Amino acid sequence: MPGESALRPRRCAVIGLGVLGACVAARLAEAGIGVTLLEKAGAGRGASGLSFAWLNSNDKTPGGYHRLNHAGMRAWARVAASLNGAQWYRPVGNIEWAACGTGHAELAARVRRLAGQDYPARLAGAAEAAVLEPALRLPGPAAEVAWFPAEGYLLTEPLIRQLAGHAVRHGATVLTGEPGRVVGLAAAGGAVQAVRTADGQRIPVDAVVCCAGRWTPEVAALAGPACPVPLVPWAAPGAAAPALVVRAGPVTPPGLTRVVHAPEVHLRPHSGGLVHLEAPDAAVDLHTPDAELRRWAQELLRRARRAVRGLDDADVAGYRVCVRPMPADGQTIAGWLPGVGGLYVAVTHSAVTLGAHLAELITTELVSGTAAAQIAPYRPGRFAVTPPAPERT
Repeated sequence: MPGESALRPRRCAVIGLGVLGACVAARLAEAGIGVTLLEKAGAGRGASGLSFAWLNSNDKTPGGYHRLNHAGMRAWARVAASLNGAQWYRPVGNIEWAACGTGHAELAARVRRLAGQDYPARLAGAAEAAVLEPALRLPGPAAEVAWFPAEGYLLTEPLIRQLAGHAVRHGATVLTGEPGRVVGLAAAGGAVQAVRTADGQRIPVDAVVCCAGRWTPEVAALAGPACPVPLVPWAAPGAAAPALVVRAGPVTPPGLTRVVHAPEVHLRPHSGGLVHLEAPDAAVDLHTPDAELRRWAQELLRRARRAVRGLDDADVAGYRVCVRPMPADGQTIAGWLPGVGGLYVAVTHSAVTLGAHLAELITTELVSGTAAAQIAPYRPGRFAVTPPAPERT
């Protein structure tokens, strides 16, 4: 089909300036492809800018998906080494502990399983945990934690700015706001030929890579009927995709240095002397009243104070509902979209961990025309609707 030929595209539009879109645009521009990077809001204004941004393959299954994410972690080390001043890369490790006997057993089993897959993971006693992270407030002197030394986090906003600048230095054009809002995909001969933007531009392309997060299904539909790109619903009351993000500070010494997963709250350092807080049970959505969001934000700060030192004088600095792009089956979607040529979609809940590695694989596919085996299980074609067999008469 068009878009899957061995012909190298000369002009490519990348839609979405989050972590994944910035990575793809930078890689394609490095490869000598003419890139137009389109974003209707601003750099990192979507889920990427609010993400917990945890680099990990901690509990990702099946085995192939675990290996893909582990490769994603290693890819960030290469990207950081290749760029000067990569202060956004924080491979500081992750500490986790459980609240009860059953939780302890499950955590220990996970550590053993991951260690058996050559993933850095081990258990540590309370004394060692206090050395690893002096800010911890463990529940008791006998507490045991899981230590994942290869994990970490990214500061996504400076990362996206640096990658976008890198793409521009290699010839890319970045359009944001109305010039970057895609309102149409013009197709001819079964393939996308141009992108239309809200300010009336018609940008000729040989291929489009859609990295628009939760908006990916809507963007794909602009090209006409094609294979579905199903995501977990996010707009209705009670939807599972939204999550509450809280930032609090100032943090006083010793200050948090690593990613921490306590039983009731997840924490990591953030820029500006703040901490980033999330909790799996913070039941919010896009319709939650602000008073309830504020109540949850204060609750997360209370939990964080119980988990780490340095927050006794902190206040809530801000809170937002982040809509996470979550494919319906929990696995990344990456590949040419069946039903329309020249349209490549890439959407994943693991965009931070996978961004650098997926960008390498996507660029290889576009430049060489050769399918990357690592992402073969995650093609959008798995959602294609098979028509029912005709009835026998």
